[in-house]
Amino acid sequence: MKKLILVENLGVNYARFSYENLSIDILIYGIGSGMATYELTKVLNSHKYDLVLQYGRCYALKDHPEKNQLVCIIDDYFGDLGFGNANDFTSIFDLNLRSKNEIPFKEETLENDLIFSELFQDIKKVSGITCNSIPLNLQDISNSYLKNHPDVISREAANLLYVCLKEKVKIIQLYYVLDRVENLNYNNKFSDEMSDAIILNLEAFLLELPLLKIN
Repeated sequence: MKKLILVENLGVNYARFSYENLSIDILIYGIGSGMATYELTKVLNSHKYDLVLQYGRCYALKDHPEKNQLVCIIDDYFGDLGFGNANDFTSIFDLNLRSKNEIPFKEETLENDLIFSELFQDIKKVSGITCNSIPLNLQDISNSYLKNHPDVISREAANLLYVCLKEKVKIIQLYYVLDRVENLNYNNKFSDEMSDAIILNLEAFLLELPLLKIN
């Protein structure tokens, strides 16, 4: 990370850096799906980007992935976009308020087809579900869970994937597993382990970035 050189501040928690011969903008969007969606959309509308590399936090819904593991979300689903709760939940797709295959959806699910075979080979690829409110157990999202049998749950992954798919901007979503969802800690803060994992991954990515054919 020492090779990142600050070029200019572009806004609140938003700055441009140089890395060798590359220009890299870093945005810290904070917690909350609505806020994150707004911040990313504003940035994508103000500058042209070849790739978005997004880091976030999630909870595991199964035994794997394990706690403190970095995973790559390759498809996601809006788990609370509808009416009702738990077993009585009905999505807007089930109610035919939106088509299940309306672009960029594929059978209600958002799929990220961007895969660099030479990158992140040791990172588990997972399916995700996004909910504004993280439930304490799978029973609370039982109907939604059946849509794509997700491995992890987050607050904003589907929102940001949706924005990038609509804007036709490539995105890679890497999420740090805080714990199993039943062990959810409301006071969960950024840990040294999470920071170290993200920094190590970002450093490896930056080393490989000049070799990638993104366009």
